[in-house]
Amino acid sequence: MTIGSSVRSIGQQAFAECSNLEEVYCLAENVPSTGTNAFEKSYPEYTTLYVPAESLNAYKTTEPWSLFGTIKVISGTGEEPTKCPTPTISYANKQLTFSCETEGVEYVSEIKDVDVKKFYDSSINLSATYEISVYATKSGYENSDIATATLVWTDAIFTVTTPETPSSAKAVTESVPVLISAQGGNITIKSEQDGQPIAVYTIDGKAIGAAIVKGGHASIATNMQRDEVVIVKVGSRSVKIKM
Repeated sequence: MTIGSSVRSIGQQAFAECSNLEEVYCLAENVPSTGTNAFEKSYPEYTTLYVPAESLNAYKTTEPWSLFGTIKVISGTGEEPTKCPTPTISYANKQLTFSCETEGVEYVSEIKDVDVKKFYDSSINLSATYEISVYATKSGYENSDIATATLVWTDAIFTVTTPETPSSAKAVTESVPVLISAQGGNITIKSEQDGQPIAVYTIDGKAIGAAIVKGGHASIATNMQRDEVVIVKVGSRSVKIKM
């Protein structure tokens, strides 16, 4: 199906129930104002959308066009832009930071606090768990893939001595931030405190792997597939992570 370059708007259910749709060519450089259910039951996630090169990012970030499984540049409208590398997420000194190999990018991030919800119990255990997602964008480049991570706090045990009484060491418990991310079947943990034990389990409790944080970092390889859920135990905390 081809949508002409002069099209400015597309109504609700305009292409609904076109279940055999395989390729859509939209020649409009400005993304048409489109009804959210214009492709309802047409399964755009299995369809390829072709758009002008200069409009690629706009279509990828505008619904319902962003729902197409594959979005490509129309041949002859220019070179397909270079894609920004997936950002890296870090946490140190009470600050969350993002970095990318491409210079001058902007970071579009979202942070969800899973503690912010309604409760009906007489007591509430605030776990301070944050789900983070971010992608890099830059004019003339294709948006990067989305990077995700989970930031939690876990109890770590420290041995403390004082100059006055060096022989009377005592153990104290302190809350330590831990950043957990999953990519390509690997679980990566970043922590400001070395020595923390890490263990990964399937959702039904089967052990997958274990490691100890060294040099602020630990990594565990798994054979889990994308979107599968695992349980990561860091010190005293257990967190569900989507691969």
